[in-house]
Amino acid sequence: MNRLRTHIALAAITLVAAGLLACGNSSDPNIGRVLLEISVSPATADASQFSNGQVVFTATGTFSLPPSPAPLTFTAPYAGSFSVANPTNPPATIASVVATGNSTATVQCASGVSGTVPVVASSAANNGTQIVITGIAQLTCP
Repeated sequence: MNRLRTHIALAAITLVAAGLLACGNSSDPNIGRVLLEISVSPATADASQFSNGQVVFTATGTFSLPPSPAPLTFTAPYAGSFSVANPTNPPATIASVVATGNSTATVQCASGVSGTVPVVASSAANNGTQIVITGIAQLTCP
């Protein structure tokens, strides 16, 4: 009976050790790396100063572990995107995202409309919660 208990105890210890080793040997470089802040550049832009009125915004993340800062690619575990916060009262489309790339978005003003709108980059923080990190820039449409 003692010999059986010893074998069971050794098997349990082996399973726990194997589980711990598997956790420590993960090839995912984002484990434990949390997004803390997003900066969007340019911070302010006047579309009249850009070709075709299209402005390319870039999102850069500040992370809890290196590399930091780094381009924010909006891929898992940092799922997210760019958007334009057009006015809702009264509803109006001043600008919209017309193309996206690796950590970038091209935003264009609507024809014949003027105003200033926030360009927003939002992403999951990757910390096991529902926390979303947001960075904001301003676009002025002529």
